[in-house]
Amino acid sequence: MMPQKSDTPIRLRALGGFVVVIAIGLFARSHRAGADQSTVPGFLATYTGDVVWAVMFALIGRFLWPRMARRPLIVGTAIMTLAIEFLQLWQVPWMVWLRAQPIIGFLLGNAFVWSDVACLIVGCVIAWGVDCAVVSSPNHLSRSNAPP
Repeated sequence: MMPQKSDTPIRLRALGGFVVVIAIGLFARSHRAGADQSTVPGFLATYTGDVVWAVMFALIGRFLWPRMARRPLIVGTAIMTLAIEFLQLWQVPWMVWLRAQPIIGFLLGNAFVWSDVACLIVGCVIAWGVDCAVVSSPNHLSRSNAPP
């Protein structure tokens, strides 16, 4: 059996990316209120947070499963983030109560919006690029960890 490369560098890059994405998301959200969507800054302030939401989930996934192949990671990210978005259509009393809790409401959202679906898809495409360029090297990720 060949020794495995350490997962630490991948996890550290994913963690660093996570911190950057959180900063970008918080910055965008802080400028979102009253933003004029017809201007570039207003458009970015309105939609950047939803785009980086998907990137954040992909980085969490890469941190938890550093050796996972890229395609299942991004597909899993898309499924999870879109499921959370579509879950907002379900307005049963206990879910409404859960969404009223500050942190849970922030994570689950409150209202379904089609533009969020588009942002999440764009975020998954960006997450693919981030994973290719920054987080994981192509030599490190493979469909199988078996030696050649």
